[in-house]
Amino acid sequence: MRKLVFAAVIILMILVGCDIDNATESETSEISIEIVRPIFWEEFETSDVTVNLKVESAQNIDSLTVFIDGDLLHTFYEEPYETIMQVNEPGTHNIYVVATDVIGGTVSSGIVNFAIELPDVESPVGFITSPADWTTITGIFDVRVSAVDNVGIDKVELFFDGLLVGEQTDNPYNFIIDSSLYTNENHTIYAKITDTSQNFSLTQLVNIRIDN
Repeated sequence: MRKLVFAAVIILMILVGCDIDNATESETSEISIEIVRPIFWEEFETSDVTVNLKVESAQNIDSLTVFIDGDLLHTFYEEPYETIMQVNEPGTHNIYVVATDVIGGTVSSGIVNFAIELPDVESPVGFITSPADWTTITGIFDVRVSAVDNVGIDKVELFFDGLLVGEQTDNPYNFIIDSSLYTNENHTIYAKITDTSQNFSLTQLVNIRIDN
């Protein structure tokens, strides 16, 4: 009888030991996170950024929190872990993800850099600073153009009576005109400003009178 009781105790201890081991194993957090998109240094030509995550975990996932430039922008609570996020600021950004499983285990992904390269659709602006409208001109005179752009100026072209008479690619955009080449009467000048994305604008029309 004692042998039977002893054997029963041994068997019970073994079974309990197995349950304890299984319980410990089942409560282990093992999480791996892969940022499928954006890929490293992916360039987006729009503010819509595709986010696609792949997660493997020993436990069920409770939440996935997405951070862009350190700011919490989105939280997933169920699959699929895919969405489109708005990143409106051009330039370089970074993304990382924090995963939390149902037993409180937390793992952070690596950081992935990406870039927003929005097309330049903003036209340059500028105006003729000299001569003033309806100035009387004698001999050689300067035409000075002020031009600015959000990205960069490619060139400034000067038109005299509608005809192209000069081009400048570097600031200051100054043109030297010999008025003796033109008749003594009223004339017009304006400039065309083109940026590096080939957006352009025209300055105001300036009237002058040549009197040599």
